[in-house]
Amino acid sequence: MPFTIYRNKGNARIYPYLLNVQSDIIGGLSTRMVIPLVPLAAFTGRPAQRLNPVISVEGVPHLVFTHEMAAVKLNQLGEVVTDLMESRQLVKDAIDFLFDGV
Repeated sequence: MPFTIYRNKGNARIYPYLLNVQSDIIGGLSTRMVIPLVPLAAFTGRPAQRLNPVISVEGVPHLVFTHEMAAVKLNQLGEVVTDLMESRQLVKDAIDFLFDGV
């Protein structure tokens, strides 16, 4: 389901969570387009506000690393943590900024 946050079964030390942004219309594929989430405390630089909005996951602020969006195999997605429907537009705006600079 789009805008669902999953635990990362892969490189979880760097990216503990993955945000699914893929439409359910193409849910039959064996992959999902995801955006990794990075704990804000682990980030040493200055995030690009429109590209990397901050969201809270389990009470901890995380950066949405839109510029590292990628397809992952379904087996890389761990358990569902929460959904991000309330911040859907924030994420869509970051994706638009990545692709269109708008």
